[in-house]
Parts: sequence; C-alpha cells; structure tokens
Amino acid sequence: MIRQFLTIFILTFFFSCGQKSNNIESKIDTIDNSSVDTFSTQPINKQIDQDKNFSYDNQVSSLGIGLIIAPPKFEIYNDSLLSEKIASWDMYEDETKINICSKFFKPDYGIMHFVCIAKSEKTYKVLVNFSEIKYLPKTKKYDFKTWDEYISQSFGIRRLTNDNVVISKNYTLRIKPEDNADSLAIPKGHELFCPIEIKGDWIKVRYDCFYNDENNSYEGEPCQNYIDKCKNPLTGWLRWRLENQLLIDIFLMP
Repeated sequence: MIRQFLTIFILTFFFSCGQKSNNIESKIDTIDNSSVDTFSTQPINKQIDQDKNFSYDNQVSSLGIGLIIAPPKFEIYNDSLLSEKIASWDMYEDETKINICSKFFKPDYGIMHFVCIAKSEKTYKVLVNFSEIKYLPKTKKYDFKTWDEYISQSFGIRRLTNDNVVISKNYTLRIKPEDNADSLAIPKGHELFCPIEIKGDWIKVRYDCFYNDENNSYEGEPCQNYIDKCKNPLTGWLRWRLENQLLIDIFLMP
C-alpha cells in the first residue's frame, strides 16, 4: 500500500490567514539579521477571526531567512524586549484558542512553523497572518532551520498541488537550474522526489523509484536513507520558490 504522508499543501488562494493582497511594498527579507529590532505592534484580538482561513500552508509576505519550529508549549510576544506577551499556548490543549496563523499550521499535530525574517541575541522576529510581525524567545526549545535544512531533512518533496492534490503541470523537472533548460519526463503514478542539493531558487532532486511499489520495504524512512539504492534514478532540477511563493509540497513525517 502506498504510504500516506501528512503533507504541507502549498495553496494558491489569495486570502489565507486574513491576507488582503499579495502586493509587497518592501522586501522584508533584506532586514539586517544581526540587529535587535525594537519594532512593536498592537496586540491581536483574543478571539479567532472567523474571516481568516487557516490551512496547513499559508501565504506569507516573505519567506525570510528560514523557519522557527515552535515547541508544543510556546510563548509569543508583540515586542523584541519580550515585555508584551500575547499568550502562552499548548498546541494540543489550546488548539481552538490559537488566533495566529503560522506559515505551516497544524497545532493538533504539534506543527506551528513560523517564517523567521531576522534574529537577535534574545529573539526571533517572525511573520504571522501573512505580514504581521511578532517575536519568539531565542531559547533551545525554539529550533531555527534555514530553508535548505528544512527541505533537506524532510521525507521528500513533490511539485505543487492544489486543494484536490492534483499536481501542477506548470513546474517541470529540468536538466539544469534554468527556466529555459530542457525538461525531463516524469514517470506516471504517485510522485516523490528526494532533495539532493539546493542552489538559489532551484533544488536538485532524484525520483524515488520505490514510492509506487505495492510492498515498499523503505516505507516510513527518510528518502536520504535509501535513494542511492535506485538504479539509474531520474535526476533533475525543480524550482522550489518564486519570490515569496513556495512551488513544492514538503513531506514532514511518514
């Protein structure tokens, strides 16, 4: 039986997390990461805004410098001095009370992964609800990963899918990390690629030759553990991002 993954769906609708527009007036990811930012915002509402559309993967105004993986019990603040606490939440017990939307959002599975746009000695500056700025404490409980690390340590990736898990044909596998490079034919069936190398907005991948096997002996393992056992695997390049948009689905767990 083909293994089922909890996936991070890359949705293309324009109003997730209360987003009103995709226009970005400034590039947030040009912030000096070494500086301590004292920017403060107004406290958010205590009740969940029913107009907001919370999903697994939510649009953000920038992909920043990486992601912060929050622990199941975490605190979030309005300011970089950590003097204005918004809330302390337990993802499993307070799921219905959580009224902010992280990039990857599935609190009942312990998943709230925030885009990090800057970090200082004591805080991580993160995005919520598309473009609002909040702060997380920089302690060992909060794990920072670059996008390279986040993708490379996943169980695998595939091309962008829609709400019906239909793979987009707009993003092709290419022989080189260039938009005008020749494309490669991808076998029919369920799709899974193993990330090998990231170069800018492109990622080198190998096709998982075992993924469609009825009796897959590697089921539940990260693809890096076995991908070398594929004989003459299809290898090419996929564009994984375009400005603030992800163009891939990321498999986070078996």
